[in-house]
Amino acid sequence: MTRHSKQNTALGHFTYAEYQMLKDRWGSQSMRLSQENVRAFNACYLCLQTAQRPVSCMEGHLYCKECILTDLVKQKAQLASHAQRRAELLRKRSEKEAETKATEAADKIAQFEQGSAIMPKKRKVENDQDTASSKKRTSDDSHVSKAATMPAFWLPSMAPEYEQDDEALLEEDRASITLCTASASHPHKLLSKQLVDVHFSERTVQNDKQVYCPCCKKECSRVSQTFVLRRCGHVLCAPCTKTLIQGPLAKEEPTACPDCSMAVKKERDVISLVREGTGFAGGGTAEAKSKGIAFQG
Repeated sequence: MTRHSKQNTALGHFTYAEYQMLKDRWGSQSMRLSQENVRAFNACYLCLQTAQRPVSCMEGHLYCKECILTDLVKQKAQLASHAQRRAELLRKRSEKEAETKATEAADKIAQFEQGSAIMPKKRKVENDQDTASSKKRTSDDSHVSKAATMPAFWLPSMAPEYEQDDEALLEEDRASITLCTASASHPHKLLSKQLVDVHFSERTVQNDKQVYCPCCKKECSRVSQTFVLRRCGHVLCAPCTKTLIQGPLAKEEPTACPDCSMAVKKERDVISLVREGTGFAGGGTAEAKSKGIAFQG
């Protein structure tokens, strides 16, 4: 009997129970998120707590001011360390290449002097390419023989040196700019001067703080689509923003913040804050996915 199409790569070495034990380590994983797993609309992307002195990037990702400034400082330190390490590796590579060229030049001079010192006689002309290929073949053979005779190569103390990380570091030329890492699929440039101060309107209802729209006085929750005005930082709900701000801007009419009367001149002055939904509606990102390699056994 043939195997099922979903098990066409499975062999008979493992049982179903053993495959289930490996399920959380191999292959693509997905998990449905509930309300407890979803970030609140006014929570920081880094500490996942209610944002203190909230600020936002131009893409609408909300942070605590202290959290994002600390993260930007760490990114700058990592970029400086990366640049220093890369410069050191480039210097070592150039020194090694210069040393190799000097050695080759010295060998050629020595061969010429040796040939001039003895009596001239008819000899076979050596091809430089054949000589280079023979040297390369000899070095490869010595490397293979050395690897074959290496004792206990699986031990950390006996492991051969492999410079894959250094080569990858040399190939990777990072731009020295800090990023907003809230979105793994779309990281974008972020500087401290680009942060926008966000001012939520709050009121106390039954001893609990409640965020509301200062224009229509409606409560803002996980399901609310909110917008922050870049010039003043006030947060409005979607209906008020579309009616009072985006509508006049589309008609090229003057408009202003309904709370502080600060003029709004351009479309980029209106930033949509990113929300993650309630965990129950399909409109939010209610499922987390992780791609991986399937176990071939």
